[in-house]
Amino acid sequence: MQKGKPQRSSDLRIYNEKYVLSRIYESRKTGISQSELVTETGLKAPTIFRIFGILEDQKLIEILREKNTEEPSRKGRRPSVYTVCKDALYTVGLEFWVSSISIGVFNFNGDRVFSRVETLKPGISVDEVLEYIAALVNDALKSLKISRSKVIGVGVAAPGQVDVVNRRVISYPRIRGMKDIPLAAELEKRLGLTVILHNNCSVIALSEYYYGGYDHQGSLFTFLLRAGINGAFVDSKGIYTTSQGTTPESGHIPVDSHGPPCTCGANGCLESHIQALDKANVAAGRPLFDGFEERLAAGDKSAAVVTDKAADYLFTVTKSIVRFFNPRAFLIVANGDLLSQSIAQNIMKCWDRESDAFVPLKPQIFSHSYDALVSQLGASELVISHYFNSDNPL
Repeated sequence: MQKGKPQRSSDLRIYNEKYVLSRIYESRKTGISQSELVTETGLKAPTIFRIFGILEDQKLIEILREKNTEEPSRKGRRPSVYTVCKDALYTVGLEFWVSSISIGVFNFNGDRVFSRVETLKPGISVDEVLEYIAALVNDALKSLKISRSKVIGVGVAAPGQVDVVNRRVISYPRIRGMKDIPLAAELEKRLGLTVILHNNCSVIALSEYYYGGYDHQGSLFTFLLRAGINGAFVDSKGIYTTSQGTTPESGHIPVDSHGPPCTCGANGCLESHIQALDKANVAAGRPLFDGFEERLAAGDKSAAVVTDKAADYLFTVTKSIVRFFNPRAFLIVANGDLLSQSIAQNIMKCWDRESDAFVPLKPQIFSHSYDALVSQLGASELVISHYFNSDNPL
């Protein structure tokens, strides 16, 4: 979790304290001992003991259990295994798009202690969304009786193209007025809490990478099919962003320059091709292929033809993505398990049919239904990562 070591002694002290706490956090389910961290970090034992003392005094860590040893006759007490105090700190993970807002609150042990999903009214404005988010966060903390001093931040997964560096939503035309909005700063004014902003597909991809249980072999590209389409690449370095600090717009990769017009102003983007397959849901503002889960389960051949065509377009784009990122796995997230699985299986069939000199080992294709709890967890993970990588003292 930690970035490169600082040079100044005061910064180094903060770095070491943050690093030790981050390792205890990462090992929170099984715990970790002082001696293990002495060996792992190369820091002297008195330094580690001092840091553990500070963390205990601040009530950030506690003894999980006495560590088992193979030397039962050894004199003195057995070394203790430490974990984080679950109620010491909290994070808020939140995701929104044109139709809904999802919020989760997590304790320092990573347990979800609150979850809520709210539907947004049609035609909602960006100012109304900001006020709604602030009200939801305030209500959640009030109901849980959590002091703001214990909340280390709010992770927000926003739709559209996001400028991560400048913490802005560049554009999301489905919400009125959401263009070049300093969303993180606006929410910080309303909440008095640190806000970490990222794109919703990226946050879902991050959560699925760490907690989805997929054998992705260290790199995963996720497609999110909802009102539109976006994609995100995650590997051991984290979420990929462009050289300008923005999230990539995978839904606007050209498939055919003579294809249907796209909301971005171009023709033939992946998103425009997929949306052309499901005009009724797009016109009604519903998620792509809404209702197809039931149709596919009932053996509806026309629904299968549509999802097969969607898979063809996605396969074309996966070939381009492999050229740039070479992910070992792809994940399709759509509005239903059967729908996601159907698209993923057809993409895999396309890969099986086609040889590619540049891809000696074809990627795995996984699927998962969209789950608000997944996005909440990913947004919370943004806060945890920022907390441990910041230069602020504990």
